[in-house]
Amino acid sequence: MRILSLLSISVFFSVGCATQPPSENALTLNIIHINDTHSHFDASPASVMQDGEPVYTFIGGHPRILTQAQQLKRRSVQDKIPALFLHGGDAFKGSAYFELFEQRINIDVLNRMHIDAMVLGNHEFDIGLAKLSDFIGKVNFPLLAANVDTAEEPALAGSKNIKPYALFVVEQHQLHAIADIAEAKGRELVAVFGLALEDMRAIAPETGALVFHNEIHSAQRTVDMLTAQGVKHIIALTHLGHQRDLAVAAAVNGIDAIVGGHSHSLLGDFRHWGLGQQRPYAELVINPDGQGRTCVVQAGQFAQAIGQAQLSFNNAGQLIRCNGQNTLLASRDYFSSAQRNEQSRFTGSKQQNTEQYVAALPRTAIVAEDASLRQLLDTNYKPAVSRAYGEQIAVAERKINHVRLPGSGGSSNHGSELAGLVADAMVYWLNRSDVRAVSGQNVDFALIGAGNIRSAIEAGNVYEGHVRLDVLPFNTPLSVISISGAQLEKLLTETISATLVPGAHSGKFPYTGKLRYIASEVAAGKAELSQLQFWRDGKWQNIQPEHVYTMATTQYLADGNDGWQVLQQIQQHSSDRRDIILQHGQPAVFSVNKVTATMDSSGATSFSAVYNDIGKLPCDAQGADCKVAARAVIDYLKATPSLLSQPRQPTVTLLR
Repeated sequence: MRILSLLSISVFFSVGCATQPPSENALTLNIIHINDTHSHFDASPASVMQDGEPVYTFIGGHPRILTQAQQLKRRSVQDKIPALFLHGGDAFKGSAYFELFEQRINIDVLNRMHIDAMVLGNHEFDIGLAKLSDFIGKVNFPLLAANVDTAEEPALAGSKNIKPYALFVVEQHQLHAIADIAEAKGRELVAVFGLALEDMRAIAPETGALVFHNEIHSAQRTVDMLTAQGVKHIIALTHLGHQRDLAVAAAVNGIDAIVGGHSHSLLGDFRHWGLGQQRPYAELVINPDGQGRTCVVQAGQFAQAIGQAQLSFNNAGQLIRCNGQNTLLASRDYFSSAQRNEQSRFTGSKQQNTEQYVAALPRTAIVAEDASLRQLLDTNYKPAVSRAYGEQIAVAERKINHVRLPGSGGSSNHGSELAGLVADAMVYWLNRSDVRAVSGQNVDFALIGAGNIRSAIEAGNVYEGHVRLDVLPFNTPLSVISISGAQLEKLLTETISATLVPGAHSGKFPYTGKLRYIASEVAAGKAELSQLQFWRDGKWQNIQPEHVYTMATTQYLADGNDGWQVLQQIQQHSSDRRDIILQHGQPAVFSVNKVTATMDSSGATSFSAVYNDIGKLPCDAQGADCKVAARAVIDYLKATPSLLSQPRQPTVTLLR
């Protein structure tokens, strides 16, 4: 509550609000930054309207990020302004490249990006601590997390490259990393410290014996320690989400800038790219002491844009100005068709006119890909990715959108169409006769969290790999569980409410298949349901509080993770739940006895299922496939070829 109360009374300033120019000897610092890249090494499909017609193109990708970052660094050298290039976390998960090459491709690519530091994101835990340790040990920049205690976790305890902060000394208008403050020898210092999610265990269960401490207390303790040693300029590199960044800025004294991640916030107005409008870039937040100010920035997602903030200080080391913006990195390739084939490519004067139009768009830069990085991807990695996409299963005549929270990213109050389609597919697949013959259950409806889904389905040909590698890359065994109408309403109300709290992780937001609801925000962070119905016998019927239904969801959510604790509470003593994976292509069912809750020394809780016949699901066994949600979507699309050519009727409505 202290975070929220401080945030509510803090005063925000827009970009460039300084009342005095910096003196000639004062420090000016450029912060170049990206976040939530999620292994999107290639450019993302995008479109823009020109003369009332859509133009299809591509934006971002690591080769463009590298070109732009190097250009910004060269410009900083010319302007005699020190610069840092920072990554706000979540390099892992989210593309076919990652599914095939995991941490190895991130080591290879990110080591070529000339990054100065990266914060530890929650998806860095997705493939286990051993592979995270390999990543940390082999990248040429530090992983920062001042509020993470690694002492009791053998996989990370000995690593010298995961640390609370990194130090940089100003020398000849550039910043050079040093190992210890003693190396500064009277020169000006800049410190960058990291903050990971304090509730990491609720989002990323595979965290071993790591302990995640309170974000605000850790931040103030770190700032005080650095200040006591003479560091005047302190940057927080965080993976908390933009609202929580604002809360930290309002609750902690002495942070000059917060460079964030986790909420995928493309700060600024990008409605011309169909990417919505979010809070302004580089807001200045008054600290609790009423004197200091903190500049807060974040740069979107998927390597689509790059941020640059310029911080100006007076001779006393006080921040007096923060200017900057996010810049979306655009291609020179334009098409009239969403399939982006050669027949629809713009050429000649049409291409030149469109390029001029795109170049003039606000907060947009046309950027060439770095040739050497493009060649590396095309030669060493892309052939395997192309093979892995497999057979074509459908054609999407339009983009099937995905957003986490309804109303975000330019969406309507119904939110993600794709999440509903995935939930529909879960019901379809689980109710097939061959699956029911093994499970013995007929499913009434399905729920899925928005965070299970990592990308939209773009217009064009859809391959199996789009589903397995891009949309649903996680191991997602499906769970079938009994739930009463009253328990279902409690689950939905609590989960939706939790996503409405400022700074909340919106990946927990529930989408539905064969179930529909209307939720209204009746107070800040509080939702109520005015409709809750399920589809049976060709019509919508009200959910009855006392009736027991059969629900499908993912194993991760069925355990109570990501804020779905109601499901753990239902199963804390006993459970009739059945988890389904594939073994040699056939469904296999494992029964759950109960779900336990374990609290670590910091008070964080993690949940795990206790199975009747095994210790854990054999997802790593030969012939096993735990990407069951992806299999369900693939089979659903194959069985319903016209599905992507017609809009899905929404089943979720959020009124705010």
